[in-house]
Amino acid sequence: MSRNIKIVIADPSPMVQLGLASMLHEIPDCDVAWKTGDVQALFTRLHVLNPDVLIVNPIMLDYSRRMLVRTLFEDMPDMKMVALVSSFVDAAQLRQYHGVIEITDELQRIRNTLNQLQDSMRDAEDDSESAQLSDREKDVLVCLAKGLKNSEIADQLHISIHTVITHRKNIVRKTGIKSVSALTVYAIINNLIDEKDII
Repeated sequence: MSRNIKIVIADPSPMVQLGLASMLHEIPDCDVAWKTGDVQALFTRLHVLNPDVLIVNPIMLDYSRRMLVRTLFEDMPDMKMVALVSSFVDAAQLRQYHGVIEITDELQRIRNTLNQLQDSMRDAEDDSESAQLSDREKDVLVCLAKGLKNSEIADQLHISIHTVITHRKNIVRKTGIKSVSALTVYAIINNLIDEKDII
C-alpha cells in the first residue's frame, strides 16, 4: 500500500472490533480511526471522520436498510464499503459492497482485500483528475458563485449539509481550484452562470 488508508470498523461485537483492529494494525499504512457497535453513532460520526474504508457488519443495519447500503452513504462516494460477514448474508446484499471480509479470514486475505480496494481508489483518483463535474456538482458550484452558504445551498437543492460539503470537496478535487472567487471565475468561463447573476 502506498498511502495510509483511514478505516472505520462497525460491528456489534466489541471482541470482533478489537480483534480486527489488532489484525489491521499488523498491515502497514492502515489506520483504524474508530470502532463502534452503535449504528446511530456510526451515522452521526462517519461524515466527520470521512474514512477511506468502512468495514461494517451487515447485521448492524435493519433489514430494510440492508438492500440500500449504497444509498445510505451516497453522499460519501469516495468511501469504499466492506462487508464484515459473521453469519449468513444474502448474496444480493453482498453485491452492494466493494469487498467482503469473512470473520474467519486470515491476515493475508484481509491484506489482499484492502490492497484491491486501494488499487481501485488510486484508479478513481487518476480518473477524477480529468473527470467532468456532475450535474449536482455544477448546481452546487453555481450556488457558491452566487454567494450562498452551505446551509443555504442545502436548503435550495434539498440535500444535507454533509452532501454539500462532499460536493464541494469533489469540485475542488476535480477542478484543482480552492477559492470561491476562483471557482466563480471557473463557473463564468464554463458558462455555468452569467456575470449578472453574481451578487
